[in-house]
Amino acid sequence: MREIEYYNKAKSYLLSFDQVTAEMLEDHINEWQIRKPETIKDLFTAFLVHAQNRQGMPNSIGNIQNLSKLLFGFDHIKVAKAYGDWAVLFDAIKSSSYQPPGRMVKNNNKSHWVIYCKAIISIAQFLSAYKNMGEFRQFVDGFLTNEQSKLALPLLLSEEIFGFGFALACDFLKENVSPEFIKPDTHINDIAQGLGVTTSSRNYQIFKDVEAYCARINVTPYAVDKVFWLVGSGNFYLSGVKVNSSKHEFISSIKG
Repeated sequence: MREIEYYNKAKSYLLSFDQVTAEMLEDHINEWQIRKPETIKDLFTAFLVHAQNRQGMPNSIGNIQNLSKLLFGFDHIKVAKAYGDWAVLFDAIKSSSYQPPGRMVKNNNKSHWVIYCKAIISIAQFLSAYKNMGEFRQFVDGFLTNEQSKLALPLLLSEEIFGFGFALACDFLKENVSPEFIKPDTHINDIAQGLGVTTSSRNYQIFKDVEAYCARINVTPYAVDKVFWLVGSGNFYLSGVKVNSSKHEFISSIKG
């Protein structure tokens, strides 16, 4: 079986469910086009939303729009200048009129608010080198010249942004910056391993192998990622539809 058939059959598998339409599937495959930040403030905000992408954290932080005034309308340069470190920002939030749903405990390194304040400061400092989206896109484009340089960008983000591991950095990039990235998560990893796209269990190598697969079949990494993820999760979140899909059933149908 040609490798392109893995992707095509994954789409056919999803469309075999009565609740799923071709339009629904295409909406998810092309979602990145409507998510791309138009301004540097949008990008900063997207980073802040993604920084709380861990279990339970959104319930502790609440709506980040409540932090708009403290973050100068999400102006990353002003944030970087105003708050010398995370503790200053933490104190400013705690003494403000905002009462978050989660407790703010400064001397607990595992506190969601401590982690989040550290993330906010690191994001603002990282983005302070860029005044607008044009400058940031030029920076990103420098990494998209080949497969090796592309891999370096999520590795860089995972070092620069507090709390961003490699997989979370990949997820941010694919959803907000460029469709040339995949996120090595449990669904992508299991399907890629099951189909023989990769033999590795390391996110770093899986990223490389799946990206190489996408290049061979001439399909954007975002599209492959989204289709495989939908096979694994069955969650058509844009349409409010959840189907009882099975990645193991799909893999068996291909390999059988």
